[in-house]
Amino acid sequence: MILCCGEAVIDMLPDQTADGAPAYRPVPGGAALNSAIALTRLGQPVGFFGGISTDTFGQTLATAMQAEGIDITHAPRFEAPTTLSFIHPGAGTQGFSFYDIDSATRQPGPLTLPPLDKMNALLFGGISLIHRPAAGAFEALMQMAGPDRLVLLDPNIRPHLIGETEEDYRKRLARMLPMADIVKLSDEDLDWLGPLPPEELLSGRASIVLRTHGANGATLHSRHGTRHLPAPKANVIDTVGAGDTFNAAFLTALTETNHLSPRALGLASPDILTQAAAFAIRAATLSTTRPGANPPTREELSCEP
Repeated sequence: MILCCGEAVIDMLPDQTADGAPAYRPVPGGAALNSAIALTRLGQPVGFFGGISTDTFGQTLATAMQAEGIDITHAPRFEAPTTLSFIHPGAGTQGFSFYDIDSATRQPGPLTLPPLDKMNALLFGGISLIHRPAAGAFEALMQMAGPDRLVLLDPNIRPHLIGETEEDYRKRLARMLPMADIVKLSDEDLDWLGPLPPEELLSGRASIVLRTHGANGATLHSRHGTRHLPAPKANVIDTVGAGDTFNAAFLTALTETNHLSPRALGLASPDILTQAAAFAIRAATLSTTRPGANPPTREELSCEP
């Protein structure tokens, strides 16, 4: 099983009422939840660990995850509000307004960490890595993963949410990045992190560094060298969740070739890694052709050229 660790939020998508007035439509979202949904739609057993509210929105999130087949047995519930993310369309990317203060997302602590005996891989990232106590709990969970469980880290940095926690957050990422087998960074992430050549991360535990470029595809860095893979042309409607789908599809491809472990990943051939990245790009691209975070199923990808 793959455990997705991070936030489950309500995305408020721009919409309109029947009479044409502007409105927002609430749908499940959040980096970890999006990846969990993408994984289960691609046929992978998946669990979710993150704070879920006991409020109405929290119940909506729990119900949606269970309907997708996601195991939320170890996701703690809190009497704190659900994080709301209002999405603002933009050219080539999306703008976000988060309402997250004292939310359920921030509440998990050391006493809520799940057992990992059934987990083959863990995925971390998103806004859940910014604020304590949850951010510290996720870091501790990554340490618990040990050397035999594969770890993917996608910081998915949102600079406007960091505020006074920047120094603490940068130090946390500096500790977590060397503990990951796969590091996925967008161009925007690297801009915020500063001068950090992706190849430098390969000097730690990481076997793979994936740099995504939006509509321009992705660059794969490994011990075999560097390779850029373009993205297919698409009628982009919404980029929300595309990176989360990319992560899920990459892990799915590794699973299907028996490379979902640190050792197997380190021994993977260039062709295996390239095929996994290409599959991830296809899945992410398809997800952008419809509104909201709506990852494709295996059947939908099979119908794609």
